[in-house]
Amino acid sequence: MKLRTLTLSILFLLLAWGNSKLFAQQSVNITGKLTSYVTKHISEKVYLQFDKPYYAAGDTIYFKAYVTIGERHNLSQLSGVLHAELINTANKIDKAIKLQIVNGITWGDFALPDSLPAGNYRVRAYTRWMQNDGPDASFEKIIPVGNLHPQRISESNTAKQLHTKADMQFFPEGGELVAGIRSKVAFKAIGTNGLSIGVTGSITDNTGKQIAAVSSTHLGMGYFNLLPEYGRTYTAHITYADGSKDKIQLPQANTAGIGMTINNDSIQHAPIRIVANKEYFEANKGKEYTVLIWSGGYASTVNCKLDSPMIAMDLIKRRLFTGVARITLFSPDAEPLCERLIFIQKFDQLKLNIDPEKTAYKIKDKVTIKLNASTTADSTAAGHFSVSVTDESKVPVDENNETTILSDLLLTSDLKGNIEQPNYYFTNVTDEKLKELDLVMLTHGYRQFTWKKVL
Repeated sequence: MKLRTLTLSILFLLLAWGNSKLFAQQSVNITGKLTSYVTKHISEKVYLQFDKPYYAAGDTIYFKAYVTIGERHNLSQLSGVLHAELINTANKIDKAIKLQIVNGITWGDFALPDSLPAGNYRVRAYTRWMQNDGPDASFEKIIPVGNLHPQRISESNTAKQLHTKADMQFFPEGGELVAGIRSKVAFKAIGTNGLSIGVTGSITDNTGKQIAAVSSTHLGMGYFNLLPEYGRTYTAHITYADGSKDKIQLPQANTAGIGMTINNDSIQHAPIRIVANKEYFEANKGKEYTVLIWSGGYASTVNCKLDSPMIAMDLIKRRLFTGVARITLFSPDAEPLCERLIFIQKFDQLKLNIDPEKTAYKIKDKVTIKLNASTTADSTAAGHFSVSVTDESKVPVDENNETTILSDLLLTSDLKGNIEQPNYYFTNVTDEKLKELDLVMLTHGYRQFTWKKVL
């Protein structure tokens, strides 16, 4: 098979808005329409920093709110009012407040009555501008109220949908299975409580032959490789961790199609492979295709001619931005054919050093601390900061389950569905965690915009 390689280190200059003559007309149309769409549909995000992860009846929930604009996460000057709501266990609004936003920042609180029933409450926050993007754009966080040690729940989640039985979904990389093309198929298993559940099992074809083994590796997620054969169908035989079993039909493979795979294991670059099966290649040989990379609110495009069944290109990641990046393959008619999300980890977050004046304090002692914030280049960083002081022996915290400003703005606010243990991917980052984060990219859809609306 002939291999054609393009080096994006030269072409990938973040030519946002597609004005370069390097690209064919359809590239300009795609980036131009995307530019027009994001210009008219400015997005805001809200993040609320709370003083504690959970509360008791009679406490006061204190929070500081950050309102950002765009995918560069700059403080927003667009909205002047933040709407914050405390939602009870019956999904009814107990309290609603309006807070004035000044330069993207505001503060607020909810006083909890002593008679408040124990349970999982929610705090929802949004601006009027955010309502243009629907209810999914609002910030929501579960706030357990009751005793000091309630059952902890992933705090990035809203009210969970309960299932009558465990469920499992399959996500072929790029979007669809194609006959004759080996594909990575990710999966995610959800238990009856709406949270992940471990699975084992196998994939068989319609003759009963075992094709692949199935075993979750992290929070009900995993993957297997599958080479669909023409005329064959495939079934997953699953055993869940609770002992229940299921038999699930995999999606039918396209008889004529094109696929895209991306290896995101390296920090420096991400190899992209575009592969067409025999039927698709013969029908579209020589046509121009476009790869669009969307990262940090900027678009860049690279054109490639389908002059061989496989095209390889190397995505240099140093010009991308930390967070979710979206890579889409478009047809000569500007139709999106394949799409893949990857997480860009630049290790460029601020370094925070807290220096207290004493190592131990008495009750009602005055606490003075020095906070030093610096960049990766050790330059002093200016900004807005939130600090809460709690007795960790009385208010223990599981860092993995927490929602932080990093995990919210860079991950959960950009994806559909519940992301369990969001802060796990930002605490003590290892190669193994980055691979597990890639499973999140494969099993959760992007929600900022849809190509149907853009095009």
